Amino acid sequence: MKAVFNIAAASLALAAGAAQAQAGQQQTQGAQVYQSSCAMCHQDQAQGAAGLAPALKGSQWDKLAKARAYAPGVLLAGMHGPISTDEGTFNGVMPTQNRLSDEEIAAVSTYLLREVNGQQGAVTVAEVAALRAKPASVSELRAMRKQALAK
Repeated sequence: MKAVFNIAAASLALAAGAAQAQAGQQQTQGAQVYQSSCAMCHQDQAQGAAGLAPALKGSQWDKLAKARAYAPGVLLAGMHGPISTDEGTFNGVMPTQNRLSDEEIAAVSTYLLREVNGQQGAVTVAEVAALRAKPASVSELRAMRKQALAK
């Protein structure tokens, strides 16, 4: 009986270690994708650039983080038209990033939630695949944003 318990405990420890390693890989990949695909406009620390691109952190992101489909949805569909933020109003065009793989979009979305905004949870590859199969329109993303920020 003790041997069975030891084997079960070792299996759980291995599984936990594997999950931690996978989360670490996703964080690293998310940071890399952010730097290569987002930082040019949103800046290295996600602080945004006046008149060009809004910050991807701050009080609004505490609310937007609860709308899990928002960040990956914007990456897949892009965004255009006026957006009001804590820093002011932006009226530009963010091109779609749908050239990124589902894994890359999940990683960078999770990076924005966890590392940049200190939120819990992760966006999964399966969630991104479902969003890619039936992408939200810019109008739907705007409605999602408005609803999340109203809470």
